[in-house]
Amino acid sequence: MQKTIQVPKPTYPWPTIQSPLSGTFYEEENNWYDRDYQFLSSEALARYKKMRLVDVGPYMVPTITDRDKVRAIARFVIYMTITDDYVELLPVAEIAAFRDRIFDVMMGDDPRPEEMGILRQMQTGRKEWIALGMPDFWMERIARNYKYRFIADGIMEESPYKISKDIPPVSLFHLIRANSIGMIPFIDQISPLTGFALPDFIYNHTVIQRLVMLEAIIVALQNDFASIKKEIPIESEMFNIITLLQHHNKLSFDEACAEGMRIHDEFVDEFVTLSNHLPDFSPYQKETEEFIYYIKLMISGLNSWYYRSGTPRYEPGGYPVPPKRNGETDQD
Repeated sequence: MQKTIQVPKPTYPWPTIQSPLSGTFYEEENNWYDRDYQFLSSEALARYKKMRLVDVGPYMVPTITDRDKVRAIARFVIYMTITDDYVELLPVAEIAAFRDRIFDVMMGDDPRPEEMGILRQMQTGRKEWIALGMPDFWMERIARNYKYRFIADGIMEESPYKISKDIPPVSLFHLIRANSIGMIPFIDQISPLTGFALPDFIYNHTVIQRLVMLEAIIVALQNDFASIKKEIPIESEMFNIITLLQHHNKLSFDEACAEGMRIHDEFVDEFVTLSNHLPDFSPYQKETEEFIYYIKLMISGLNSWYYRSGTPRYEPGGYPVPPKRNGETDQD
């Protein structure tokens, strides 16, 4: 009889809040899939419709009750997730072309009728941000973070390892995963929620950027714990802290889980320390503290979504495996 895998769950030293909007966007989500994601296979679409990805938005911003604001975040979650799933094993030149086109659309270029519908979702997202009062400098910030931090420094750096099945050193893994998890542009979504975009002198400050990076690393690690059962049978999925620690440190699965959680908790401790000792960002101290507060809710909210939303994404057979480089579909 196969041994049942026991995987620990992360916890956080701040409250996890339940959103009243969880479960309210399913019909809209299905309409988005049917209208703008027809470039996916019918099997992939069927799996996405069961994942409840649209609920990631409410879970991560649980104190926001404005449906327009939460819808914009939910839309972003879906097209960011599908971007990652769809391109991760494509040739680098194809990823780069898609990356550049995404940037153009996020900066205001209209998708052509023959282009993939995901670009129309991105165009709609831009219109939502404008309606929520976002300035041009913020538009460029999120577009650049999506292009460079998420795709170029994340997916495109991760992809060669997934194709070759090589395993990077743990220190490099943290940096690549922090980008490929997509949380750096996702954090930008706090600004439409609050109606205030942090000015560059605050956003680019060393402490704020370290907190942004820590959030991304922490979320990447919590994702590793949530997804390890799903990833074990997928040949290309080597980018998981548990797998890396087993390989590099010659640990058993249980030992790697314990060490991975210790690493996770160290990053959480650093995040808490820095967030409790922010520099003076006058006259925007209150807005900066609010920004950090929402980052905390995003961390604990996403962790809650993994275990409480009922998503099958991290169960065997629930994940839409990406196309191989030759255009075929990998098997799960």
